[in-house]
Amino acid sequence: MSRESVANGIRRVRTQLEKFGLHDYGHMYNETATRYALIDPVLKGLGWDITNMDQCTVELEMPQARRYRRADCVLHDSNGNIGIIIEAKAANQSLTGKVLDEAENQLADCAGALTLGAGVITNGLIWRLYHLDSTQAPLSDRLTEVVDIRDRDGSIAGSARMLHEWLNKDNWW
Repeated sequence: MSRESVANGIRRVRTQLEKFGLHDYGHMYNETATRYALIDPVLKGLGWDITNMDQCTVELEMPQARRYRRADCVLHDSNGNIGIIIEAKAANQSLTGKVLDEAENQLADCAGALTLGAGVITNGLIWRLYHLDSTQAPLSDRLTEVVDIRDRDGSIAGSARMLHEWLNKDNWW
């Protein structure tokens, strides 16, 4: 998939936000609504067939988790291995403070013994990208990029480039 496909996914999300006046995101009070309206269009733009369980699994019980955890969304590589773990939050949740701490703990627990991959914490608007590896470093130390797809000062192309670099299906398949 091209960066332009990702940019189109971001444009679709931005258009929906503007069209429906969703400035407070109050109606997106759960992860399901957020995934459907905001996260899935971006993943589709990145080339993922979110209906194909060879590529994408939702609510996957993570066998290597430190504790019993289900990953909100897992994207698999071409060998069926877990490549990307996505921790989704509702759009009306700010990814700061306690919410972010809990999300990072959930992602770290789900990653468990994963030796290489990418982690994402997103409310569909903010995409926090983490390098997952076998180190014991706190997840907050492995944060590599934060992309806000609403950022009017930043270009759609810049957001698309970063998401494409990290999450593009062609990089994993």
